[in-house]
Amino acid sequence: MGKMLNLLNDGDQRTIGRVADAVRLALGKPQHINELVDLMSHANPAVRMRAADALEKATVQHAPLLAPHKDYLIDLIEVAQQNEVRWHLAEMVTRLDLQGDEIFALAAIFTRWFQRADSRIVRTAALQGMFDLAHKDTSLIDETLKMMELALAGSIPALKARARKLKGPLERLKAASGDAELH
Repeated sequence: MGKMLNLLNDGDQRTIGRVADAVRLALGKPQHINELVDLMSHANPAVRMRAADALEKATVQHAPLLAPHKDYLIDLIEVAQQNEVRWHLAEMVTRLDLQGDEIFALAAIFTRWFQRADSRIVRTAALQGMFDLAHKDTSLIDETLKMMELALAGSIPALKARARKLKGPLERLKAASGDAELH
């Protein structure tokens, strides 16, 4: 874990440090993905944040690299307290091949974050996560649309902007899924 830890431990604690280098290393040698996953539980919050950031960026186009870590990522999202780790996890877990119980467990987490998180970014990530889950299980569409209405009626600009962006596509998905049920 030395090289990856050195990359992510380097620099001012308030910056992303050498995340881009960590992403390149992970994509060059995918066994480094394991190190990033492990570092998301590191004692140093800056390392945790950077590991989550690097893992999210490395897997945005390579989601299958997350598959061996599915159970761990789902377990971690249930207990993660650090906002920077939460919002990266929210993006990653929705890329996984999820089953019914997993989808509903994540939906409960995202709903809780949307309602109670102190971070506006985490709340926005939760809304995006619900949108992504609704594409995996259309029974979540109505609940997600209600969350969007709350976001639109609220006072958080980023949350309102995300709700505006996602509402139309989700309404189209609802209409299409309704049409599919008729056939």
